Amino acid sequence: MTYRTTDNQRTGPQEDFSPIPAAPPTPGDLHAIPSLTPRERQVLTLLGYAADNREIGRRLGIAERTVKAHLTNLMTKIKVSSRTEAALYAYAHHGSLTDRS
Repeated sequence: MTYRTTDNQRTGPQEDFSPIPAAPPTPGDLHAIPSLTPRERQVLTLLGYAADNREIGRRLGIAERTVKAHLTNLMTKIKVSSRTEAALYAYAHHGSLTDRS
């Protein structure tokens, strides 16, 4: 897909993908949400990096089906109904994910 800038120039997609950290996040990366398990916090943090279930599973060493179970549980706990809302929740409660080390 091409886009046109204000001066009518063609350009490619304007997506900015922040890199996903090489190591799985620690449970403390997301502000303490008492009802979430450490693993749910890790899944939520990676979801904030726009990782899909397969990538989350690969980084955490768990099955994709297990990732889905964690997502279902954490979405219920934080009272959201979509992955997008969960990712936004992670961002809102964690700040700029790429600024953390």
